[in-house]
Amino acid sequence: MQTPSLHYINDLADGDQSFVIEITMLLKKEFPKDLKLFHKRMQENDLIGVASSIHKIKYKFGLLGLEEDVIIASKFEKEIKKGSKELLVKFEEILLKIDQYLQNTLSDQSEIT
Repeated sequence: MQTPSLHYINDLADGDQSFVIEITMLLKKEFPKDLKLFHKRMQENDLIGVASSIHKIKYKFGLLGLEEDVIIASKFEKEIKKGSKELLVKFEEILLKIDQYLQNTLSDQSEIT
């Protein structure tokens, strides 16, 4: 299983730490909202809404250097549109991993800079 990191964001920033901080703080702010909406749509069995949530969330995987998880999310996005939830457990594991990373590892800006 891949581990989230800021390597990709740092590469994009090309030394601009304010950019790294801005993107990281945006992730920390937006990811919990995306997660909540994903779970709400799952509870409502709104499969089109779930696919939309997956589509939005998977780009955050890429920002955190989780290329393999982007592939899983893309497969799950296609699968859920057909009514299949086969990759749900795997996707939930990825979401938990990222949520914990954003809450714990990035709890202060010293990790970012």
